[in-house]
Amino acid sequence: MELMLEGNKAVVDLSKSPYEFGSPEFLSFHIRNLVSFVHDHSFERIVYEEETTHELSPEATQLLVEYAKMLGQIEALLLRRDIYGDPRDPMYTKRMEVLKKFLFTAYTNPLDAARFLESYKEPMADRAAFVKSQQTFEAWKNAILKHFKSTKFYQLVEQKGDVKKAFLSLVHLETLPYVDLIKLQMPPEAIKVQKPEASYELPYGNKVEIYEIPEKDIYIYHIYNPELEALSPEHKKLMKQLISAQLKENFLNADFSILFNLKVNEYKQYFLEQAVIQNISITPRQALLMAREVASWVVGFGSPIENISLDRDHVTDIYIDSENSPIYLDHREFGIVHTLFRYNRELLERAFKNMVLSEKGKKFDSSSPVVDVVASRLGMRCHLQRPPATFGELQGALRLMSEEPFTYAQYLYFQSFSPLFAGYDDVLVTFGSSEAVLGVKGVGKTSFTAAKIAAIGPARRIIPIQDIWEIPVRAYRKRGFHIGAARIASLDMEHLQTAGDLDLVAMANALLRMGDAALIINEVRSKSNVQGIINLLNTQPGVFLLYNLHAESLLDIRDRLELVFGIPASSMFATDRYTFLKKVKFGRRGRTHRVLGYEYESDRKNKKFEKVFEFVRGDNINNSYVKALFIKNAIASSKNWDGLDLRTLEKELDIAFIPPTIKRRAEEAGVPPEELIMQAFYKGYAIYRVYKASQQTNNPNLLKLDFYLKANNFANKIMLELEKELGRPDFAQAQRIFDENFPKLVQLEMQ
Repeated sequence: MELMLEGNKAVVDLSKSPYEFGSPEFLSFHIRNLVSFVHDHSFERIVYEEETTHELSPEATQLLVEYAKMLGQIEALLLRRDIYGDPRDPMYTKRMEVLKKFLFTAYTNPLDAARFLESYKEPMADRAAFVKSQQTFEAWKNAILKHFKSTKFYQLVEQKGDVKKAFLSLVHLETLPYVDLIKLQMPPEAIKVQKPEASYELPYGNKVEIYEIPEKDIYIYHIYNPELEALSPEHKKLMKQLISAQLKENFLNADFSILFNLKVNEYKQYFLEQAVIQNISITPRQALLMAREVASWVVGFGSPIENISLDRDHVTDIYIDSENSPIYLDHREFGIVHTLFRYNRELLERAFKNMVLSEKGKKFDSSSPVVDVVASRLGMRCHLQRPPATFGELQGALRLMSEEPFTYAQYLYFQSFSPLFAGYDDVLVTFGSSEAVLGVKGVGKTSFTAAKIAAIGPARRIIPIQDIWEIPVRAYRKRGFHIGAARIASLDMEHLQTAGDLDLVAMANALLRMGDAALIINEVRSKSNVQGIINLLNTQPGVFLLYNLHAESLLDIRDRLELVFGIPASSMFATDRYTFLKKVKFGRRGRTHRVLGYEYESDRKNKKFEKVFEFVRGDNINNSYVKALFIKNAIASSKNWDGLDLRTLEKELDIAFIPPTIKRRAEEAGVPPEELIMQAFYKGYAIYRVYKASQQTNNPNLLKLDFYLKANNFANKIMLELEKELGRPDFAQAQRIFDENFPKLVQLEMQ
């Protein structure tokens, strides 16, 4: 941790420091080094290099240099024997010890050093010969104190009340008053983004503002709580005392799914009682916010992560590269954004420990340095790593999982699909077509796969097979769906499989022996699992299997099957559909849109793959669309279905070709393929009406699962009743009945 001169800068490599940046131990060591360094070198700035670089301004550097030079002068004074008076004076040795202790304390805490020297008083000398000696030392003591207290660093410490706070302020950092969390100050060059989506409020009084640093091309995610910041010093002292006491408690055997809420209630009552005892003014609201803050540090993941998790409408992922490194996020609107918070080693160890305790049976130590857990309380998937899987750091990637699955109507809102694709997908999922959902990491494969469950409906047994709880099973189960959940060995770490874990192939075969079911396999990665899926599709024709894996093209899949897994490419025809999702941006700093890229279907007869849908890129997302390649009518690729008339469309329907999966399902059902295409238009229209109702009423809840299921079930009911009555569904009449009754559904939902 020595200072090294590089040009006009003194550089401190913090990676070689055993102490936390800004801690008393660090400051003592650093100032001692600085005292020696300034004697032989001149420089304009001090730079501290760790996970992030902190550079002192010339003014701040001069402030520390002045203090170091002052201590160097005091150090030289200690060698002068005349300042202590007469060597025969009984207090001579005592005076040497006093100045030595003063200097030692000054390295760590200037305020304590000054108070110590000021408090040193000697009794009146009992011999006239030693009076002069006493006066000499007193004069030197006062002179040292005067010059010491005149240094700007001492005055800054006096102003801040704490040496750590004073030092951190020089590098634009600060600590919370009740926990040792370092927070960066907003850079002076940061500019608040002037967009509606760049400023919003969260529960419990939290507010979010997005700032931009144009010259560095980065965004800053500023989350703060004005109510907490406005608390009195007495309130913050209560919080600090409770956190210190509770951190000593052991919660290893507690149920972490409810412990946080239990502690919030307990701490709230504690603050209300202590306020009465200590005659401190407090409101129930303040007590609640204080209790949540304390619980966040004691049994939660720290208040920054806890509060950011409330922002699941905007934030998808939270990343921690190491201790003492600023947390950063993946924001739906602004992409990667930086925060002002950084956890030290102790706080990060505590947060990770509480994450691991959220799921019973998980281990996270040197023998199990990588772990995936789901913190169900926050709906958060936590991927954690520690040594020996890292080079000494603690690392984490936290995914905020959706508590409710997406609906097709929400995909229309985000312009990810066209109404026809939504209806088409609904129809083929209803008929039980096997499908692979593909794309790069983070493109939304799991969300899209989960959204298909609404189309499967409650009439079929549904079993998601997962290595970690990502598909929101409970959201469907409580709405009447017959949906189980099977847990298997990790899909990408089969080499770590334990004796109690079943693999994917064994589990899938066991489930199918228990009866027909729609199997949904989430995140397929390993060789044995790919082989197992191909085996299922080829040995059990007609099995309803939805799965997703990482791939960007059919060529990717073919090469992986043949070159990596040793499986013939012809086995790909066992899967009915291949749907590719993609990320799209318009401009370097534009929002990332997750859209349908293209969809292929297996033509088993001609041994080829037919492209059915394709994303057509425009200048922006509004000018982009999903083109239906099998229909020539313009409405098939349009995003605006306000004037759609199914009777007219049925007469004017211009089909370029019949998609292979539609052809197979039509033959199995004994209906014309045109009828299934019209059904796709009808279901797409119903989904579009849900989307438009949400827009017209300015009510985003209409897009969500509850109302979507009501509208979808109503559309299905109309179609089935007409089929029973007429022998075949009349989609024009079904549209008319739906249009007549849909406003009543909306009105009832809005009440």
